[in-house]
Amino acid sequence: MKRILYILGLVAIGATSCGKLEEIPQSFIAPENFYRTKNDAIAAVSAAYAPVRNNGFVTRNYAILGEVTTDNMFPLPNNNDRVQLDNFVHTPTNAIPRETWQNFYQGISYSNFVIDYVPKIDMDVALRDRLVGEAKFLRAFYYYHMVRLFGDVPLMTTALAALDKLTYPKRTPKADVYVQIIADLKDAEAILPPAYTGADQGRATKGAAQAFLASVYLTQKQYQLAADKAGEVMTTTAYGYGLWDNYLDVYDIKNEFGKEAIFDAQFVSGPAGQGGNLIAFFAQENNAVGGRGFGSFQPTQELYNSFNANDLRRAVFFTKGTDNKFYCNKWIDADSKAENQSDNNYPLMRYAEVVLTYAEAYNEVNVPVDDNPAYKAVNSIRKRAGLTNLAGLTQAQLRDSILNERRLELCFEGQRWFDLVRTDKLVTTMLAKGSVNVKAFHVLFPVPQFEIDLNPNLKPQNTGYPQ
Repeated sequence: MKRILYILGLVAIGATSCGKLEEIPQSFIAPENFYRTKNDAIAAVSAAYAPVRNNGFVTRNYAILGEVTTDNMFPLPNNNDRVQLDNFVHTPTNAIPRETWQNFYQGISYSNFVIDYVPKIDMDVALRDRLVGEAKFLRAFYYYHMVRLFGDVPLMTTALAALDKLTYPKRTPKADVYVQIIADLKDAEAILPPAYTGADQGRATKGAAQAFLASVYLTQKQYQLAADKAGEVMTTTAYGYGLWDNYLDVYDIKNEFGKEAIFDAQFVSGPAGQGGNLIAFFAQENNAVGGRGFGSFQPTQELYNSFNANDLRRAVFFTKGTDNKFYCNKWIDADSKAENQSDNNYPLMRYAEVVLTYAEAYNEVNVPVDDNPAYKAVNSIRKRAGLTNLAGLTQAQLRDSILNERRLELCFEGQRWFDLVRTDKLVTTMLAKGSVNVKAFHVLFPVPQFEIDLNPNLKPQNTGYPQ
């Protein structure tokens, strides 16, 4: 899929988020006049994928919202929005949640058009069904992020078919949003293939749908369902998933569609404008990497110190700058010599996460016994890291050990904030690490004020933020 063009102007709907109505659209392409051929259907799905990688400039909002807001990273103090988030003093006018809200609702809108109109196209039925399955996966992906970030959000499951249908939707209870997420992922699971070849690599697969279902169930504390679904991903040989023996192979560009990759935000190096800039964001400021290192997001010293001295991940995940500080070293592209030309994908779901989801979920429904499935799963991650096996722990101790293993294994990949919120540990963890401003209401981000100003039906604002 790296060679698919991301078409952002598919339909002139006049709004990229649920209530963005600041001007009257001057034109509208009626859907029935666009969705006519196989190529139209493929183009529509390509557009629906685009917001996956456009979450902030070349995906950086995943790292900002998922890592900078935690004990894993802190921002360079040259951007007020990021500094606010780091210090837990952010308000509804912060641009980063607004960008994410608008981007993901654009993805939801594009997915809805595919789901509503592609089934009406006279084309190969198997391909048509697969494309709709991809759109349902994407809609679930976007809503899964939205509901965890903002809580109750407008649930929109039909396409905007005409200008006179523009509405000002209200927020839907998050329980109902989760029902739709699970339904979409189950539909996707039923129709998507186990793998792709050639230019289609990287598209949503059956295994990706199952992996996100396992994550959704874990978030909802439906532990048996989470363990069962993660177990399916781990035992289905047709998917070809597994752990690389060497950590250098996990992030090597030549392996970006390899056995540990389940779903990524994708980038292509070269002059076409599809390159990434992860290495520059994470590199030391003014470093020559990727044209110029920005030093935007730096690991905390405490995170570095949390790695055992024998942990093989530490030498791979970190590099020391000329300023004697540590920087993230997960994404390396030796061929990237200019800004936005990196070929590195950003992992949004990889196999190691599924293994740790299985370990956590299994432990929640079974009393730990040495070498039981929960132990085996987490110890497979530890073995690759060169660490000894866990054993002899209580259920609570094993729970904490698995959460810590998620922190170390998935650091910088946008998962830490979700894990701390999901386990009710955000406030206690951040207070213990010196974040004096963190409060209970910070388990949600504020609904963007820009959106509320356009659509008053989004009120009330999330608790704790200015109303």
